[in-house]
Amino acid sequence: MTERVLSEAGYLVTSVATGQQALAEVRDRQFDLLIIDLSLPDRDGLEVIRQIRAVSLAPRILATSGFLVGHMRYVASSAGAAATLPKPTEPSVLLDTVYHLLDQSDVWRGR
Repeated sequence: MTERVLSEAGYLVTSVATGQQALAEVRDRQFDLLIIDLSLPDRDGLEVIRQIRAVSLAPRILATSGFLVGHMRYVASSAGAAATLPKPTEPSVLLDTVYHLLDQSDVWRGR
């Protein structure tokens, strides 16, 4: 759903299935924003965010189960996430969060 909503809004989207693939993509390419799922099949999404933080200035969003959002906000922020969104999330909330983070991002403004 996230990919479809962002694509329909005009964003270029790259999707990967694992944390390892995400780390490889971030090392090879520059991204304006990253959305990382907490529940990746090969590793913890928080650890992926920590590792990405070392190589990318792009804002990071942690996607997590709806009932964990409140608890994960502080933990995700400490790991380097700029925002935490529930899964599933309303398309308007997703787009608003992405727009806000890109608007605030030095990476985005520097282009």
